[in-house]
Amino acid sequence: MKSNQIIYIMVLQNFKNKLDESINRIDQATDQSLLKKIKNLKEIRVSTDIELRSIADKTKISMKNLKSIESFNFEKLPSEPWRNSFISQYCNFIENFNDENN
Repeated sequence: MKSNQIIYIMVLQNFKNKLDESINRIDQATDQSLLKKIKNLKEIRVSTDIELRSIADKTKISMKNLKSIESFNFEKLPSEPWRNSFISQYCNFIENFNDENN
């Protein structure tokens, strides 16, 4: 291999590493934001006496999966796209319930 090719490969590898680092930072920030949102929504749910069972009945998400969401055990949820759907439905239910009752 020529030295120019080696340098080119090294530059590309360096670029890939920096891109991967940036993506990881974005993912971590998103994860932290999601955890904070779920924590806040759980507090709202508990303080306004929204029963987890009522969320399960309306959304058709199992109690087990709702408990996994509230305890941040996302690995126990089904794979994508179900995971995102369940989390979104949980968040939307509490946000809409809270908006309707204010």
